[in-house]
Amino acid sequence: MTSDPANSADAAKGSRIISRLLPPAIRLWLHTQLDHLEGLEFAIDGKDRQILGGYLPGVTLAARQAVYQGLHVSQAEVKATDIRVNLPQVLRGKPLRLLQPFPVDGQVTVLAEDLRASLGSPLLGQGLRDVLRQLLAGAVSEKQLPLVRWLGDGDGSSEVDIALASDRMTLCWPGASFSNDALELTLGLAMRDGRWLCLEQPVARVISATGESQSPIVLDEIAFDLGTEVDIRQLAVTPEGIDLVGMVQVIPAD
Repeated sequence: MTSDPANSADAAKGSRIISRLLPPAIRLWLHTQLDHLEGLEFAIDGKDRQILGGYLPGVTLAARQAVYQGLHVSQAEVKATDIRVNLPQVLRGKPLRLLQPFPVDGQVTVLAEDLRASLGSPLLGQGLRDVLRQLLAGAVSEKQLPLVRWLGDGDGSSEVDIALASDRMTLCWPGASFSNDALELTLGLAMRDGRWLCLEQPVARVISATGESQSPIVLDEIAFDLGTEVDIRQLAVTPEGIDLVGMVQVIPAD
């Protein structure tokens, strides 16, 4: 059986269009979404006809040293499926645009130095301030006076440091405007039902400028709902960093 030369020519033309235009468009789109990106590698699954119509059955992506809104990630290996983009418009020189939500499944590694580099980001900074206030609220209501001043100070959480251990994280806020004392907060991290980030066994300790530590204060455990678009199957905290395995639903921007 012989192949149709016209169909073969169309297929070859489609392949050339895909290889020339789609990878650069994806790279450009990723760089517009991120502050910084290194070591990007990706592969596109699907037949030419599907891809030329704007449907990508799968995209496998690996990257290192990515930064998103000030949040640093050392390594990411993910696969996205069922992606629809405006490829016909891309072929006419338009920017790549997502047309519908799609799932991204894979693994992300955040090293301890990534966390420290991310401390100045609005997302992590505000998140830590919210965590501090919520954790201390219950203790303050019970008249734990060493913690009352930390809850009321607006600058006490701006210079937090982070240290990791096996299954535990320690946050340390240096002396704030009201005192030279430091506040140390130790807690565990765990996921429940894929979407609830649980802060387990939180313990606060006030440390004086001389290094003397007051008695530890056990705080109430709390959990944060990350939303229905998130399904984290594994969260592991080690002295080296945090490993996450799971799925995130990507929602196109309006």
